[in-house]
Amino acid sequence: MSKGYLILAQNSSSTDYVRMAYALALSIKGTQLGVNQVAIATNDEVPEKYKTVFDHIVKIPWFDHAKNSTWKIENTWKFYYMTPFEETVVLDADMLFPTDISYWWDVLSSKDVWATNKPRTFRGEVITSTKYRQVHVSNDLPHFYIAFFYFKKSDLATELFKMTNIIFDNWERFYYTYLDETRPKFNSGDVAYALAIKLLGIENECFDTNSIPTFVHMKSALQNIDEKYISEDWTKSIPTYFTEDCKFKIGNYEQYLPFHYQIKEWLTDDMINKLERKIDL
Repeated sequence: MSKGYLILAQNSSSTDYVRMAYALALSIKGTQLGVNQVAIATNDEVPEKYKTVFDHIVKIPWFDHAKNSTWKIENTWKFYYMTPFEETVVLDADMLFPTDISYWWDVLSSKDVWATNKPRTFRGEVITSTKYRQVHVSNDLPHFYIAFFYFKKSDLATELFKMTNIIFDNWERFYYTYLDETRPKFNSGDVAYALAIKLLGIENECFDTNSIPTFVHMKSALQNIDEKYISEDWTKSIPTYFTEDCKFKIGNYEQYLPFHYQIKEWLTDDMINKLERKIDL
């Protein structure tokens, strides 16, 4: 069965997500010894140089539901219909892979859908903060993270994406009906997918106590650090050391897991140049 990574990248007026997807693809090509096929889904122009690292460039199907959006999450229910692979790991664009995780695929393949629900701090600790998860806690929703999740073409995945589509199309009604006063005032991919999983009653089929899949989530308030010691922009409080061979440390901690840097300015042209040199691009 074909396997690969899918990145949805839609540029906003202030953020070049295609550039970040390019850097992520470079890091995958430079580290993954097993599965390293990468697809980008976008309606934006992909520069010729970028095209060399994408195995598939996919147009977002139907019309662009995020055309007038700033956050660009309205097309995330289409992953099933965008992927060129039989088995897919969906990734947020603002990530990098520092090491090889190819062996994860053998574990992930044991389920039809497998979502991350225990991301890590940059020190490798399981994140315990629920600051951004009050909706999930208050409504007993599973802690689904859209930044890294696996699915294979299957009946279960089909049902999940169909339900998520319905919720996206009617999110205000669903949130008002099924969520309490903590409900978001805007649509949220993590909430929509979590609600779909709960309504379908498939929590046990989509999550596991296994330590994978996971990723490092760099939102400052999630680092298990007193907020008086860390800025909302973590890059102002914690230094990064990025070597010529593209290994990197955050503070004194070398990173081994998929790294969701979240602060878009963290990704510099120098980092991209090093990633390019690593694969002789």
